[in-house]
Amino acid sequence: MKHLKQIIGSLLFASLSSLNASEPFNNIQGFYGERAAGLGGAFTALSDDPSGAYYNPAGLGFTYNDGISISASNFKNVKRSYLNIDTPGQTYNQTHQGFDPNFIGLLKNFDKWKFAFSIVNTYNFAYNRADQVNFPLVSPTINTTRNYTKERYNQLLVGPSIAYLVTNKLSLGATLYYMSDTKEVSRSQFQQFSDLSYVMRSYVDNRQTSGLMPILGIQYQPFQKVSLGMSIRRIFVTGGNRLYNEVYVDSKRAPGTSAVDFIEGSSSAFSAVEAGALVQKPKLTSSIPQTTEIRWGAAFFPTSRFLTSFDVIYTSGYKVKQSQDEFSRRGTRNTFTMTDSELRELTRTSTTNFAFGMEYYLMDTFAILAGVYTNEPNTKPISWTQSAVDLYLQNTFANQIQATSGDNTFVYKVARSGTDPRNEYSRNRGLSLGFSWATSKSSVSVTFIREVGQGNSRIDPNSLSQSFEYSAHSLYIMVSSRN
Repeated sequence: MKHLKQIIGSLLFASLSSLNASEPFNNIQGFYGERAAGLGGAFTALSDDPSGAYYNPAGLGFTYNDGISISASNFKNVKRSYLNIDTPGQTYNQTHQGFDPNFIGLLKNFDKWKFAFSIVNTYNFAYNRADQVNFPLVSPTINTTRNYTKERYNQLLVGPSIAYLVTNKLSLGATLYYMSDTKEVSRSQFQQFSDLSYVMRSYVDNRQTSGLMPILGIQYQPFQKVSLGMSIRRIFVTGGNRLYNEVYVDSKRAPGTSAVDFIEGSSSAFSAVEAGALVQKPKLTSSIPQTTEIRWGAAFFPTSRFLTSFDVIYTSGYKVKQSQDEFSRRGTRNTFTMTDSELRELTRTSTTNFAFGMEYYLMDTFAILAGVYTNEPNTKPISWTQSAVDLYLQNTFANQIQATSGDNTFVYKVARSGTDPRNEYSRNRGLSLGFSWATSKSSVSVTFIREVGQGNSRIDPNSLSQSFEYSAHSLYIMVSSRN
């Protein structure tokens, strides 16, 4: 029975870990706007086109034409590789391909006042997979595991911007975005053991979060060939909802009410019938991390055809606590379970990233742009030693303390590093290369982005950490017009 519980625990937590496996583990999700993409995101001290509404709205103060900018096409291909999963030499690949617009911006000039409106699709990931693992070496009692998964993650920003040119050297600006952030996950999992018994689990987890993201910016040009900029933004969650439904079947259980588990929860309440026991679980969160981001930028224009720009992007960490205690009752027996109160799916560590870009006009109407950038993980490092210690404590002490008096049992569970949903750590680096054709009235640009990284992950809490590799490439096609 103990062995079966360990297998079931592995099954459950492997699934739970995958709930957040595709949500952002790095803070830079893409680039928005014609020149910003080509410069690798080093745009804070420029921001002189409609995309400045996102990077630094103060930069809009130095624009002199009305304009519209549209990301006609944005193709993105992402591959995440988890090495040596279940069996040495076996690699689990998670891929995404998307073809979406990611930015639309409008800009209107009224002398020293500038007004803009923009729509930014910061990320849009979709996964649809069917996986099967047969006779894994690390679990000889398992014959086969099958997973059928559909996942979708999306964030959309919509809102106005305003900038005021205080002097011919100084501009102030602000943007107020309405934010919609959604997660949709559905999964079915079947696992059969060597004695032909099986467990099966199917669940749906949907979350919708709304909020505001104000951005304040300042831009100053102390000299004709130098520009300095800074912007600050913060996410404020204003509402949201979440619904989770699960059915779990264990063929070794006795027929009747204990054979099937029914679990249903929301951001208001979460309860279940598990192995015949009524369980009151902690309510689910419908929030997302409410982080702050500060950008500093500098740009240098040595000639009329050439410029360089540099950005430092700091994103704060985030941590919140909420009761995670559970209470269950089966017949006359009561069990109270206490655990760590940190909502680990919302925990973020702070990051500091850098971006450097260059733009050179080969001709009056044709420019080449290039950039490099970093994309550090907002998770903690995951080491082999840490996972080995975690497994030892779990196998030796079950990571819990238990006391029983009559029909009442008290359990204190120590939070395991292996069950942390923030289970991926990858230090990424990126390159950008763009080409722009521009006239006094319009422009078209094509930009290629390549981002790679490596680190560690731990998607199975009952296995050691494994090596992780990240690879992505994007193609942006931008069209702009000016009056």
